[in-house]
Amino acid sequence: MALEGRVVARFMLFIFLTEVPNMKVIHLSGLMFVVFALVLTGGCSGSGKIKTNIVEGTVTYEGQPLAGASVNFSPEGTGDAAFATTDADGKYKLQTLRGEVDAGTTAGDYVVTISKYDEIPTGKKYKGDDGEMYDETTSKPALPETYMNRAKTPFKKTVVQGKNTFDFALKKDGN
Repeated sequence: MALEGRVVARFMLFIFLTEVPNMKVIHLSGLMFVVFALVLTGGCSGSGKIKTNIVEGTVTYEGQPLAGASVNFSPEGTGDAAFATTDADGKYKLQTLRGEVDAGTTAGDYVVTISKYDEIPTGKKYKGDDGEMYDETTSKPALPETYMNRAKTPFKKTVVQGKNTFDFALKKDGN
């Protein structure tokens, strides 16, 4: 399967899981959409890649590594939007849709948002498309809105040619 297909599917799953603040359940239809996009983009050629610059770092919350957080770099003018998910150690490596996996993004000025949602059981069950019963969950923001909102975030970064390291220390009070 082509690399572009995996990158597009990863991005779409990332958006599907992180950009819906009041998501009740992850529906099989949403995952099917990702699979469908993977199939459609599987035949894309390697041409059209952009030159990117490594962007990586660590995200901590109250001094502890923040696992499973979504890190988004949105361009202020020129640049390519980029995204990552932090690992168990709070580390991330950005990528764009048009670049290689974990290869960073293009040079430019960016607004950075960081989000994470906790899945909370509702105590209800639902019947899946496969006929099985599943626990229903709702999502709750695990971070202050300040970090998740593009208009309120305190984080602005400039990506330059070469390797860039940006660490983010988040606090409960959002400052």
